[in-house]
Amino acid sequence: MKLYVPMIGLAIACFATSCKKGTESTAIETLTKIETPLVTNLNNELMLKLVNDIRLAGCKCGTTTMPPVTALTWNSNLATAASNQSKYMESINKMQHESANGKGVGDRVTASGYQWKSVGENVAQGQTTENQVFNDWLKSEGHCKNMMNADYKEIGAARAGAFWTQVFAVKM
Repeated sequence: MKLYVPMIGLAIACFATSCKKGTESTAIETLTKIETPLVTNLNNELMLKLVNDIRLAGCKCGTTTMPPVTALTWNSNLATAASNQSKYMESINKMQHESANGKGVGDRVTASGYQWKSVGENVAQGQTTENQVFNDWLKSEGHCKNMMNADYKEIGAARAGAFWTQVFAVKM
């Protein structure tokens, strides 16, 4: 799913929608330790925990109630694809899903060596912390649905300057 929400639109979406976070979570039990992490310029374990907490609790994405789903595991190939997109967006100082040659998330994930069956991506610009970008994605219906998609089993994420990318996938 390709999603693009300009920052103004994201701010409006943030005001208009919300997801309920669970207060009691088994995130500690489900958090997968990330071994030999790629330099992603973000706290990989925190990003994974934030996403898994909401997946395990379920939430409302805009007007759609999303039931609890299984936790994701971190994948370094997906983190590489996310890192490449964040760096590209930083280099052109513009948030977008496609690269200059028209390649999208599926192409980047394939280039990372990941053989995928289903893939999705969230991008953002301007947030300064993992919590802030996560909450902005959560308040945007399409981005929230990506994070809550039960088909996805793995995640990678990265940041370059003010540009953030999450990549979700399931292997063939």
